[in-house]
Parts: sequence; C-alpha cells; structure tokens
Amino acid sequence: MQEGSLSPYRVLDLTDENGLLGARILADLGADTIVIEPPGGNHARRLGPFYHDIPHLEKSLFWFALNTNKRGITLDLKTADGRDIFTKLVKTADFLFESYPPGYLKKLGLGYDTLSKINPSLIMTSITPFGQTGPWRNYKGSDLVEMALGGLVYISGEPGLQPLRIPVPQALFHAGSWAAVGAMMAFSGRQADGEGQHVDVSMLEAAAWSNYSAAEWWSYSKLNLKREGTWRQQGLSRMRLIFDCQDGYVLLFLLGGTMATTGEYKLVEWMEAEGKCPDWLKGFDWSKLDVAGVEQRFFDNLSDALAPFLLDKTKKQLFDWAMENELFLAPVSDAGDLLGNPQLKSREFWVKLEHPELGDAFTYPGPFVKMSRTSVTLRRRAPLIGEHNNEVYRDELGIPAGKLIDLKQAGVI
Repeated sequence: MQEGSLSPYRVLDLTDENGLLGARILADLGADTIVIEPPGGNHARRLGPFYHDIPHLEKSLFWFALNTNKRGITLDLKTADGRDIFTKLVKTADFLFESYPPGYLKKLGLGYDTLSKINPSLIMTSITPFGQTGPWRNYKGSDLVEMALGGLVYISGEPGLQPLRIPVPQALFHAGSWAAVGAMMAFSGRQADGEGQHVDVSMLEAAAWSNYSAAEWWSYSKLNLKREGTWRQQGLSRMRLIFDCQDGYVLLFLLGGTMATTGEYKLVEWMEAEGKCPDWLKGFDWSKLDVAGVEQRFFDNLSDALAPFLLDKTKKQLFDWAMENELFLAPVSDAGDLLGNPQLKSREFWVKLEHPELGDAFTYPGPFVKMSRTSVTLRRRAPLIGEHNNEVYRDELGIPAGKLIDLKQAGVI
C-alpha cells in the first residue's frame, strides 16, 4: 500500500466536537494522529446518535465518524504530571489542534508562546466560536448561534415563517475543514522557512463562508436573498424549484433564454405523450423565456402544470431521464440514495470498517480524494478511551510500566 502524503508527520488532537474534523482530515492523509482525551473521555463521546440507540461512551456514532484513522490516549492537562507528559509529546509533533476557550491553555502554561519554544516548527491550530481576538472572543457559541450569525439560517425556510437551521450541526464541520486548510497553509510556509505558526479559526467566520453565494447574488443582481422555501426569487417573480415525486423530492430549474436546453422542449413532449400538458405549454419557445422579467402568473401556471406530472415518477426515473436529455434536474437525496448512488459505488467511496469490540462492521464515507502517488485510506476505526496509552507512553515515550500504573491510579492518564 502507498503511504499517505502526511505519513511522516504527527498530529496531536486536543479538540472536542468543534475541531475533531480538522485532525481527522490530516489523519486521512496519512498523519499519525493522536487524539488526547481527559481520563473520563471526550465530550464528543456523549453526542448521539448511538449504536443501537443505547447511550454509551464507546458507542457514539458521532465519535466514530470524526475519529477514524486516529490513535487515542488519555491525559489530564490540569495536573503537573499531565503537562510534563504533554510537553514531551509536543516535541515529537508537527501539528496540534485544540478547541479550548481563548487563553485556557496559556493559563496552564501550554500556550503557543510556550509550546513554540519547546518545538519551534509546531503548527498549532485553535478552533473557537469567535476566534482568539475581538470583542466576542470570550462568548460561548453553538451550532445554532454560529449558523444564525453566519446568515444561512436567515435565508432558510418558508417566507413569512420562522427561519430554519439544518438539523445536523454544520458550523463545527465548516470550522474543522477550514482548520485543516489553515494548518496545511502554515505547513506549506514551514516547508520554506522551517518555522511553525499559530492558526486562529473562528467558527463564525467559517459558517459565514458557507453563505458566500448570498454575496454573489448581490454582486450580479443587486438582490438580497431572503427565505424563499421551495420557490426562488427570479427577478420580478418567484419560480418553484422543489417538487414532490413518488419517493421524495426533486429540484427542477428551467433556465430558458440563451441557457435553454433541448431537455426543456423534450420535457414538454413527455408531458404531452402522457396527456398532462396544458395547451398553453405545447410548443412553448423556451429560448424566449426571460426568467428575470416574466410575470408571477407564468410561474404559478408552470408549477400547476409540472406538479401532477412529476408526482407519479421516482427520483431515479426523473434523474436518469434528465441526464439523457440535458435537463437541469436533480434528486433531493437522503442517506439511502447516497448509499446506492452508482457514481459513488463506482468510485468505491463507501468503505466498511470492522468494530471487533462490538462484533460488527460499519459502512463509512471513504477517501475524500484519490491521488496517484499517495494513498488516502480508512486504516482504523475510532479509538476506545485510552486504547493506545501503553503504545504511546511506554513504547514511544519510554515511561516505565510501574510509573504508568501510578499515573493511572492518580487520574493523570
């Protein structure tokens, strides 16, 4: 098997749920990534869903998903022995990810200024709700807070009703991915001068970037996006985009004008063949449709014509037809759709990992990229609490077995 592009390097992961993805990405690229938990386990282990819906520190699917390819040790940084062991680990590391409140590690004597003297090439990445500086630096945050302040909640939902957030937390994933990008940018700089850096990631700023298209809308149409629900503002009027079908929903965008495709004309022919096309739509010239200037009545009539036609067809039937006929249509996929997606199957995207402690195996999303000279693979399941204590402390740091027993009894590891 090829080595990963980061196989020669080590990552220390001190994050909770807000930063675990960043270190996971570097782990997928081959880095020896060690997640360091308090002796009682990381807070993220308490987040569901859980295996067989039974809450348990070793059965969190959330934990499983964000910690594959990592080794795991326990260590209490609030103790003098814990801090001493941690500095020894820092000497061996290339990257450090942490998500404590600003200044917390500095109070423990483990801030970047101190750690960079121990290891000048260390790249330390801090993930917090609002960053290390600014008037909000000490405020607490949550996914709802970050996504709302980032603007995406404001434009999600039906007009006239309450704003909505995506049910599965998103801000922490945006922040984790930006943390990985920032760390790799600092790593690129280190390749040139040998010096480490402190990377400061704000979850709010990461969430705001997820809403970048709103700024684009203003730049070319002077339109501030608002909640549109299943319809979308197109110039003077609103066009329906989401339609019910037999087994869920599809998104259909009829472009018209210079962007009109043969698919739009063939869609009308298909409707005619089934006797579901109103007379006004037969022979319609899509090339003359100005979606920015058309009256609302046109879009209302178009929705009334399309809705019953699409309702008795499946997502797959509609998508396959759209691909063959160049129609701008896509299924609204759920997890089952993605597991059966032929493109993802062909790419061997889904990977099974054994969980011998549970006597089971789970299907995971696989490599996020394929590279010709280095591998990106799922090598191991997420670690159990303290699973690699002996491997790291005894075999790699040379701490005697008797000392490790004392440390465990004292609650240090």
